[in-house]
Amino acid sequence: MNLKPAILPWLIWVLSALFVVFNYIHQVVPDVIGIDLSQAYRASESTLGNIAAAYFYAYAILQIPVGLIFDQYGTRRPLVLAILIAGLATLGFAMAPDAASALIARFIMGAGSAFSFIGCLKLVQEWFPPSRFSTLAGMTNTAGMIGAAGGAPLALLVNHFGWRATLFGIGVAQLVLAALVFLIVRDRKGSSEKAVAGNLPPAPSSGGIFGLIKNPQVWLNAIYATGISLIFVAFGGLWGGDYIQKKFNLTGESAADIGSLLFIGGIVGSIFFGWWSDFLQRRKLPMILAGAGALMTMACLLYIPDIPLFGFQAGLLTVGFFSSANIVSYAVAHDLYPRLAGLSIGFLSTCFYAGSAASQPLVGLLLRKASPDSLTLLSAANYQYAFFPLIVFMGAGLIASLLLKETLGAARLDGSAATVAARLPDGDFDAH
Repeated sequence: MNLKPAILPWLIWVLSALFVVFNYIHQVVPDVIGIDLSQAYRASESTLGNIAAAYFYAYAILQIPVGLIFDQYGTRRPLVLAILIAGLATLGFAMAPDAASALIARFIMGAGSAFSFIGCLKLVQEWFPPSRFSTLAGMTNTAGMIGAAGGAPLALLVNHFGWRATLFGIGVAQLVLAALVFLIVRDRKGSSEKAVAGNLPPAPSSGGIFGLIKNPQVWLNAIYATGISLIFVAFGGLWGGDYIQKKFNLTGESAADIGSLLFIGGIVGSIFFGWWSDFLQRRKLPMILAGAGALMTMACLLYIPDIPLFGFQAGLLTVGFFSSANIVSYAVAHDLYPRLAGLSIGFLSTCFYAGSAASQPLVGLLLRKASPDSLTLLSAANYQYAFFPLIVFMGAGLIASLLLKETLGAARLDGSAATVAARLPDGDFDAH
């Protein structure tokens, strides 16, 4: 398909970012249809937590392999296959007859979606100059937050069409996206290790992987990204809606509207912190300020007694804004290992989604401890008790950001596939 050189990079980004949107929609689906799932499968809160977490287990396990695949074989073909897998698994989830089948379908959905964020950032690296990486990473995260903030309209669709029909429609939409990516997205020549062997090191070996894992800065960056943003998963993705309902005596639909403010704040924050980091030419300062802001705001939100609804809404918006600074961690991962960006970003995502997968059942177990008999008997105070680990993780993330070294200068010295690709003619790409 012939497109103007100025348009093609942005169209490629839009299509790959749409896959990220679907990824985030899938993350919040259990929060919207949790009651429906419990009724359909007679599932306990533990079973519900495991169904929700299966997505993140698959996502976390595959992040490093996904990064290696993209670094070695390019982005287009793996991305098309991944979107197809995610779409078909969504159709399977919509038709799952029991909880075990639903859990398996969620796991496969997570496996396909594992390619979404890294794939989009790899295409950003190939098609845009390095000076825009953090900004476009923020825009990509914003696209995802738009999907996550769709809890309220998703709830309306579920109320009108039912949860199975709604998810079936989402699955079909992903299959259409796979066709569009196949037709339009291209790998930029020179983006793979083989194409630019004179400029970049060979494909990463196991030694390269272990070298990355031994770097303390990699772990500090991962702790920050995980600690600051678990609130989106454990609170916004599953348990927050029930807490809001009980705390303010609201309907499920109203609670979903309020819960979406967390992701709306994330939409604004992702754009801001991605842009601000590039503008300042610094990574560490935005991360520290955002980490402190997220920790203080969330602690006040949960533990200030008798907080009014308006104050809670404003606080949730603010927490989402600050917590979205996790996007700067992806720029740090790129800065640390620009020649192995897929692997580096994949390791970061592994840590983040492993934490995400553990956080939902952890909150569920604490809720079960607070009320062994039934989820419906839980009080707002029980949820505050169960959410306390999220505050601890935010604190750990803030400490990690204080210990992290500034990385932006190192990226300038090392060079990257994006730098090589930026020097190629605008129309130079490979359809593979």
